[in-house]
Amino acid sequence: MEYGKIDWNDIWKELMTNQQRLDKSGDKNGHWNKKENAERFWKRTQENSERTDSTLNELPLTSESRVLDIGSGPGRLAIPIARKVSHVTAVEPAAGMMEILKENTKQQGIDNISCVSKRWEDIDVENDLDAPYDVVIASFSLGMPDIKEAIRKMEQASSKYVYLYWFAGTTPWEEHSIALWPSLYGKNYVPGPKCDVLYNLLYNMGIYPDVHVFSMDYTNYFSSVDEAMDFYRDRYVIETQEQESILRDYLKGILVQENGQLVEKGNSTRVKISWEKK
Repeated sequence: MEYGKIDWNDIWKELMTNQQRLDKSGDKNGHWNKKENAERFWKRTQENSERTDSTLNELPLTSESRVLDIGSGPGRLAIPIARKVSHVTAVEPAAGMMEILKENTKQQGIDNISCVSKRWEDIDVENDLDAPYDVVIASFSLGMPDIKEAIRKMEQASSKYVYLYWFAGTTPWEEHSIALWPSLYGKNYVPGPKCDVLYNLLYNMGIYPDVHVFSMDYTNYFSSVDEAMDFYRDRYVIETQEQESILRDYLKGILVQENGQLVEKGNSTRVKISWEKK
């Protein structure tokens, strides 16, 4: 196949389709629909706020800016951005994440965030949003099967800038799935599409973005193996006692004791892909 004729959107779709077939739960938002998981994520972002501060510093924000945050989660970016700008629209499909976001905005007295509880794939830019926005952000929320159409809608919603954050290489949670799937389900796990596919697709769309590579650490704390099981069980479908034992043994092998808690630490390579609209 000639390089210039490669359809990178088809490659993205294929890898995403493989992911969906491998998603035993049948709901990619299932883990984050649960409030307790969203609360854990929010707590972790507050304990490790350095990357959030770094992201805010690299965004072209002014007091007059209007910002669209796609896949906002519990407000890791939306809430601190709202303190700096005129308005933020937060799009978030997961019920647990949205619940925590609304609680956070109320508790912190933030009144310039509007919430849209939809998948980006289902958003109608003209009818669901108050476009255009000066800055459109999708931070580690690019799980759309048709990424080309998703980016077209981001460009439609933006008057100036688009900032995408995604992954390079295999992530720690994918490594867990690679290790677990053969034993749990008798098949291999296939990681999802990464920044190489995304960059090449943008290039073919006539978008030549800036790319910045960085690393990010994360830490999950658990009071017991049972609490860790409750957290990780949502990421898999555990239907038999044998699967329960496989997951429990695996967690015992990767969790370490630290200050009376069980800890999982990981590091992933990530990228910021950004451009200014022509």
